[in-house]
Amino acid sequence: EGAESYGNMWQKVRSIWKFVGANYAEHFDFFFLGGDDLFVVPENLRAYLSTLGSSDDDHFVGRRFKGYGKDNYFNSGGAGYALSRGLLKKYHSALDD
Repeated sequence: EGAESYGNMWQKVRSIWKFVGANYAEHFDFFFLGGDDLFVVPENLRAYLSTLGSSDDDHFVGRRFKGYGKDNYFNSGGAGYALSRGLLKKYHSALDD
């Protein structure tokens, strides 16, 4: 949704998670988002994620940055991050239409 620009990044990421939450939340244990210049070894990521416990619990794996203001944090999409199914469901239910 919206213009294809860096300034519209939040809207693009929001749209991705809305779509994934609505269509795939019941089909996978974890969900990964990263930049197009990111290198990931899926076997290593899968092995690590399997050590976290139930995917129905809340798990966030990635780099969180502190933005401007008191409680302004954001996920580093360039470095990539993973959400568990449980966290994705909570996140998806909090996104407005």
